[in-house]
Amino acid sequence: HPDLAGRVMGAVAVEIEKGKPVVHELSPAANNDIFGHGTPVAGIIAAIAPNAQIFDVRVFSEKSIGATKILLTGFDHALSQPWRLLNMSLAAVPSIRHELVDLCERAYFQQQIVVAARRNAPFDDDGLPAELSACIGVDRGAYLSPFDYIFRPRTPIEFEARGEAVVAPAKGGGYTTLSGTSFATPTVSALCALLLGAYPDMTLFELKTALRQLAQTA
Repeated sequence: HPDLAGRVMGAVAVEIEKGKPVVHELSPAANNDIFGHGTPVAGIIAAIAPNAQIFDVRVFSEKSIGATKILLTGFDHALSQPWRLLNMSLAAVPSIRHELVDLCERAYFQQQIVVAARRNAPFDDDGLPAELSACIGVDRGAYLSPFDYIFRPRTPIEFEARGEAVVAPAKGGGYTTLSGTSFATPTVSALCALLLGAYPDMTLFELKTALRQLAQTA
């Protein structure tokens, strides 16, 4: 997509080979979005945080199904990289909670910030890893500006950001209008990128505190 030209610094795909997940290097200049999810997510970040460098880790198939071992391998790969900020516009199944807790704790102690999406309706659970305290959990709301968002105290999903009728880059070119927590999450990731750009040494605690201070009242 033209909005992402020169913005994607690297790309990989996690695929199953002989029953095991394998990480494959991809060309960051190619259109590697086989489902149409990553393009709008990356485009939202690129628009709000114009200096952010984007790395693409593909864990979805054509049917938007990310097998648990593919997801865990992709998460592990991201944690092995020098990336400060990890956007996870997805919600995993509860059966891998233990593994996700371990990975999120690892991210926390490595000073890597995980921003994750609340599970969309009609499911009642908050979703993983968004509900974990080592993450920044994001729900969706209707806001005109990406800089308008709210902080929600005493709930695992602490922030609600623009995620209704979001106009974003579409796979292959052009634009589309989307709703969902997947598109609220990169809004908060982009705000985090702006803060980290100004204050590179911020910890997760400090970043959450700054986001709370800048948020609207719930």
